[in-house]
Amino acid sequence: MPTSSHKIRLGFIGAGFIGQIAHIENYAQLTNCQLHAIADLRPKLLNQVADKYNIPHRYSSHQELLDDEHIDAVIVVTARSHTANIVKDCLLAGKHVFSEKPMAGNSDIANDLVQLAEQRGLVYCVGYMKRCDAGVVKAKSIFDDLLTNSTLGNLLQVSAQCYMGDSYCKAAGYIHGNEARPNMVNEANFAPSFLNDEQKPLFARYVNVHSHLLNFLRHFMGCKPTVEYFNTLSPLAHVCVMRVNDTLITLETGEVEQKNWQEKCTFIFEKGQLIVTLPPALLRNVPATIELQQNAEISQSTLIQVDWSWAFKNQAYTFIDNVLNSQVNSLISAKEALVDIELAEDIWKKLSV
Repeated sequence: MPTSSHKIRLGFIGAGFIGQIAHIENYAQLTNCQLHAIADLRPKLLNQVADKYNIPHRYSSHQELLDDEHIDAVIVVTARSHTANIVKDCLLAGKHVFSEKPMAGNSDIANDLVQLAEQRGLVYCVGYMKRCDAGVVKAKSIFDDLLTNSTLGNLLQVSAQCYMGDSYCKAAGYIHGNEARPNMVNEANFAPSFLNDEQKPLFARYVNVHSHLLNFLRHFMGCKPTVEYFNTLSPLAHVCVMRVNDTLITLETGEVEQKNWQEKCTFIFEKGQLIVTLPPALLRNVPATIELQQNAEISQSTLIQVDWSWAFKNQAYTFIDNVLNSQVNSLISAKEALVDIELAEDIWKKLSV
């Protein structure tokens, strides 16, 4: 097991756009890990990315990479339909794992992976980087304080929205490559069996896009909400009503054509509101913004801005720290991500009622 004085030797599976921009580049900036190996099915892109980041060991398949006994941990950023199988191979090879979300297409597969990691005593994390956003961390601290001290009275309701938009923010500095992408299995094939063939691709899309907000809500509320209602009259718009004890949660999600990214959560108290606005994923060094509205004899609104930082880089630091300290129950653990898939399934089961 690595110690705090040991640099974690990383293997990367996947050299594509997100792998480069959101992961390899951020790990390359950390001092407690080293970029040891990379695997991709596209040989030209593999070597171009490896050359750019001075990654010495290059493999044409993830299985070849996993045979490298010097690798401590693996970062898996591949097509979603392949993620679960590759993660399973990594865990069976005794490697700590970070994978992009969603971790699997349904909760049965996800649960098997969590159990395997626990049996092997391995750190297994999933990319819900918004928990590592400095603005979200600050907002969670404020929220917990409001609940503890009843500063704004009781929490009455939570209102969350994500209508998407452009999260790429014209990200640059990555290698495009001109090789065809490897063949991808349809991710709808892994959707829960209780859904019909028309619903399965819609569920896969919902989990891919909106599980971030499900993860965010659970993080703040401290538990998995009970689902009371869900409806989608269009594949591009959904409404869900959940509850935690006496608090109602309304979740409005959809896909709207817009240049901006639209995602926020409002916690409504008896005497005010806490509003957290989440930035586009690839907008570097811009954390979530916080607005605290306090209604009293004199009402006031306070905007809270934390230091500039990027959730993806914070997430990379968190994973390496988890590996160094053998912290299996982390902020971004796969066990947490499993509950997000379970909640998504609870939501979509209401559609068939």
